[in-house]
Amino acid sequence: MNKFITALTLSTITTLASMLPTVALAGSYKGKCFNKLEGDMDKCHVTIDSGNIYINMRKASNQTANQVIPASAIEKVERSKSAKRLGKTAIWTTLAFGPLGLLPLAFKKKKMTYVVQFKNQENNKSEGMVFTIKRSKTPLADIDLKNLGAEVINVDALAK
Repeated sequence: MNKFITALTLSTITTLASMLPTVALAGSYKGKCFNKLEGDMDKCHVTIDSGNIYINMRKASNQTANQVIPASAIEKVERSKSAKRLGKTAIWTTLAFGPLGLLPLAFKKKKMTYVVQFKNQENNKSEGMVFTIKRSKTPLADIDLKNLGAEVINVDALAK
């Protein structure tokens, strides 16, 4: 009788669990993001799930700078521990954001700098988002970006 109840309970739990919606795992990273409204790097949370990259500024006064970048809009993702090696992307961000586009070049090497180039859904123009996270979180972020469908170009490997 005990075996029957255990088997019935196990099959009931399995059936109920299969009916629950599948939750997509998302990676969330603390870092600094370029706030194009203020023209500087501010503390933020970067969340990467299966369909979007969410940029959420931590300060309440910076909430208007929050962004959602759909996976379908991403054109290119580059990363480098030395933002100086981002080369064309650093030049591109400088052109897009003015001299403040070079701001990531000043960060310590314990951070990994990512540059995400994407098409703005409203005006169909290319834009960029720059963010830095701890270098120790890089492998997880790379996996999340790959699951998003974006190939991450390691500029450090290309420079060697």
